[in-house]
Amino acid sequence: MKINPSQKRIEFEKILRKIGYVDRNPIILNKREQKWTKQTNYICKSGGAIAIYTYIIPYFNKKSYLYSEFLDHYEKENVELKIKKLANKIIFKEKTRLAEVGWECVYNQDPTKFSLEERKIILFSFIKETNKNLQEGMCNLHPNPGDILAANPKGLKINEGYNENSIQLGTRQRSSLAKKFGFGELCEDGFSYARYNHNLDLIPI
Repeated sequence: MKINPSQKRIEFEKILRKIGYVDRNPIILNKREQKWTKQTNYICKSGGAIAIYTYIIPYFNKKSYLYSEFLDHYEKENVELKIKKLANKIIFKEKTRLAEVGWECVYNQDPTKFSLEERKIILFSFIKETNKNLQEGMCNLHPNPGDILAANPKGLKINEGYNENSIQLGTRQRSSLAKKFGFGELCEDGFSYARYNHNLDLIPI
């Protein structure tokens, strides 16, 4: 039985052709169970503890990622321009892999109760471990030259509460941290991007 594509899918395919990308590959959107996670626990002398969950979401192909972004921005103005910029950003013509990566934290107490020294120790340990993970493979998904990673550095800033200002400050803070791992500037879609070179070092894009 033939299944007709949705109107949004038809519009997306038209945009792809219009901006110069002819791609007949299928689109497969990710499901929740395709999110691979690794947990690392940090215990402080004071009794406080933080569990940091490193996750990676591999996409079936770049076209699938681009379509998911199209759906997120469908109601916004200049969606065609946004898709064109993003296609160039992820080097769409290269049929290499793309995955979204991120980090989530769970605390056993109010995070404002951690001392500045404890936060520094955890941060430095996290940076060291994450740099190793990125080069050797996030959650055992080993990188290849040309692979693209998309990081979404969104989150609250500790001590600022839950509000829009806290989100903006936290996002800038996490964006600066992402640069330490090799990601580029924060893009208008809310993501930072990087590409593995032949030495498997992350290069900002």
